[in-house]
Amino acid sequence: MNSLATTGQQGSDEAFTADDPGRVQDLPWWARTRGFGWVLLVCGVGSFYGAVELTLERIQLYINPDHIAACDVGGAFSCSTVMKSAQATVFGPPNPFIGLVGFTILIVVGVVLTTGTRLPRWFMNMNLLGTAAATGFLVWLYTQAVYEIGSLCLYCMVCWFFMGLLLPVHLARNILTNDLPAPRWLRGWAQHGAWLTSFILLVACAASILVVFSNQFFG
Repeated sequence: MNSLATTGQQGSDEAFTADDPGRVQDLPWWARTRGFGWVLLVCGVGSFYGAVELTLERIQLYINPDHIAACDVGGAFSCSTVMKSAQATVFGPPNPFIGLVGFTILIVVGVVLTTGTRLPRWFMNMNLLGTAAATGFLVWLYTQAVYEIGSLCLYCMVCWFFMGLLLPVHLARNILTNDLPAPRWLRGWAQHGAWLTSFILLVACAASILVVFSNQFFG
């Protein structure tokens, strides 16, 4: 990991090093090395928790196909229905098993950043790419659960929340630190609109769920 952090002068925040404190102050707290480390850590731990709970429930279903999951709270919420669907093993292994690996990576990267270690540009862009791929997959799972399977999984929704929160902020952070080249208008969005974008995405997701399952919630 040390070799990653010291590769040439290509580290993340290279335009905002300690030798240029004024430029560092231009970054919002969440785009600085330690601040973004905490963002990654919180989102990674939250998502990892959801994946752990789903993994434990999945194991119980392997042992006992009639097992009633702790998140089978009735109405629109049935984790068991979602976990028994074909979409739950689209890549072969159960989805939460894959999530355990991916979310662990987020946690490790977050811990490293909270120490103040600046990671290379290529590494942070690959981390962004992995975050985007994971979030895209979760968006697909959301559409499948809501519009195809017709049941909601509470622990899945925990992962949806944290990853939906993380992606716009990660993209904005990489833009503001010059890890990802971007035009001026996109830099303006990164500075002022990233968290709002996350909020809008999460509200839109919640609103669609309320509409689709309105009968179960309000009927």
